[in-house]
Amino acid sequence: MKIERILYPTDFSTKTENAREHAIYMAQSLNSSLYLLHAIEPLDYEEMDEEIIDFYKGLENQLEVKMEAEIKILQDAGLKTQAEIIIGSRWKVINNYAKENDIDLIIMGSHGVRSESGELSVGTTSHKVMFSSPCPVLIVRHEAD
Repeated sequence: MKIERILYPTDFSTKTENAREHAIYMAQSLNSSLYLLHAIEPLDYEEMDEEIIDFYKGLENQLEVKMEAEIKILQDAGLKTQAEIIIGSRWKVINNYAKENDIDLIIMGSHGVRSESGELSVGTTSHKVMFSSPCPVLIVRHEAD
């Protein structure tokens, strides 16, 4: 099995930096292309009025700046990189993107299964991706301080 295309979905938080380092290492080691993806979770409104549309446009502009910073890190590591921001349910966007782009491996971070209050959190994005992905998934835990 050859891993030619690796998908690294990110929410741009510091909790995904370990996953980024694993993705860089794997892509370099396997001479693979690295696909960078950010999914914007949609607001649950029946109708999209001008205010909501403007909100999403502003959000997308802010995220483009963060995306450019991530792209620079990956390119500085010598990787062939493609990047995209998509609006949609995160786990569905990730899995659809993987399927549509013939991704061989998804490497993503996990915020853990416990909320900040210590309660068990069920249904995280990484778990949904892991159980429904069209390809193997490597979940990289965030190391607590």
